[in-house]
This record gives sequence, C-alpha cells and structure tokens, in this order.
Amino acid sequence: MRILGGFLLGAALVCLSLSAEPPAPASAAVKLTLPTARSPLSPEALLDPGAGAWQRIPLRTLGLNRTPPLYDTDPPSEPEIPLLEVRVARAGGELVVHLSWRDASPDRAELASAPDSPPEERVHKELTAATERFFDAAAVMFPAEAAGGALTPSLQMGDRERPVIIYYWNAARGALLLEAQGRGTTRRTGESFPARGIHRNGRWQVTMALPELPAGVPLAFAVWNGSQQDRDGRKYFTIWHWLE
Repeated sequence: MRILGGFLLGAALVCLSLSAEPPAPASAAVKLTLPTARSPLSPEALLDPGAGAWQRIPLRTLGLNRTPPLYDTDPPSEPEIPLLEVRVARAGGELVVHLSWRDASPDRAELASAPDSPPEERVHKELTAATERFFDAAAVMFPAEAAGGALTPSLQMGDRERPVIIYYWNAARGALLLEAQGRGTTRRTGESFPARGIHRNGRWQVTMALPELPAGVPLAFAVWNGSQQDRDGRKYFTIWHWLE
C-alpha cells in the first residue's frame, strides 16, 4: 500500500508539472502601463482641469508610496493621500497630463517668481523655520533620454548615467521645469511650461502640457501635501509606469 501511495503521489506531481506553465524568463517582467488617448481638442483646451473632455480619456488609478522621514525633527505623518488618478491625452503634438488626488486642505499662496539656483551641493540641508510656506505640489518625471534602455533611472531623482526631467507644479510658484541626475542634484532650468491647478470638492486637479513622448517612455509621479510640511524628498510618489 505504501508503494502504491508513493506511485500515486509521484504520478500526481508529474501531471502537475506537465500542466504548469513554464516560468517566464527574467527579461519578460511585466511592466505597468499608462493608457493614452488622442483628443481632437487643442492642448490649450485640455489645460482646463474641469473640461468635460477629460471624462472621455482613460483613467488609471495609481497607488502612492510615502517616503520615510528625512529629518529627525519631522513630525510623524499619516498617509493622507493614498491614490493618484491619472489621465493622459495626446493633442496638437503635446502630451497633456491630468492629475487628481484627495486633499481636504489646499495649501497655496501668491509668491514672486522663483529665481534660478545652482544644483544642491550641501551634504546636510538646513531646516526652515517658515513652516507656513509649505505648499501643495505635483510632478511628472521621465528619463532625459526618451529612447532610454533596459534600465530605468532611479526613482530618487535619476542618477548620473540616467538623468531625468521633472515637470513640477507648485500651488504657490506655478510651473517649473527641473533637471536632476541623482539625489541632491535637482536644479531649476529657468524654463516653465503650461500648467493649471484647481481645488474643488476636497480634491486637487492639475493639468500639465509635456512634449508628446512616444509610447514606451516610463513616467513617475509625485505629490506633496503642504499641511504635512512636505518639501524636497518628503512627499508621496509612484513607481514607473510605461506610456502606451
């Protein structure tokens, strides 16, 4: 009986091995994609975050990760913004991105235009005492070389071999075009881009006009909550998602 039981067990294992799918090669890893749709409207029309045309653009809801504390003096914060809604439209030779997330308290103000500044060179940053000057913000990041390769840039603002471009919108400063090639290297380019943001019914809706990046380019997103004293690397962020 023991031999028969062993035979039956062995036969069952053989059947399972024959019916199972062979493991996918490591190079065939599944990529998270981001749908796009071509719109007949102009990019200027789509920059209205409340435009009804956005309801006809596919929606992708992305999970947000919370960065760990960067400074010993940072107060603990709950993940108040767990999800980011993203829509991407191709229109008039541009890529218009629509971002929406829940935020009960809009943190914004009218400030003078931000001056250009050199890349960060300090090892230890100094904490600001002007905590009332932390504002809500959002950003889209993609590789500086759109063609790219098999490896994506680091989510921590790229790296020396794979620099990134960041389209950054701030509820006080407006739109700023940034470049980076690793942590602590982010710098303003002195350029801007079309962007708009509105806060309505407890949510931010932000639109940004990017170059019309081809399919296969990875995008990553970030959101800052001024009420939680978010700034610099203290934020919410997504992993890479590839444009369809």
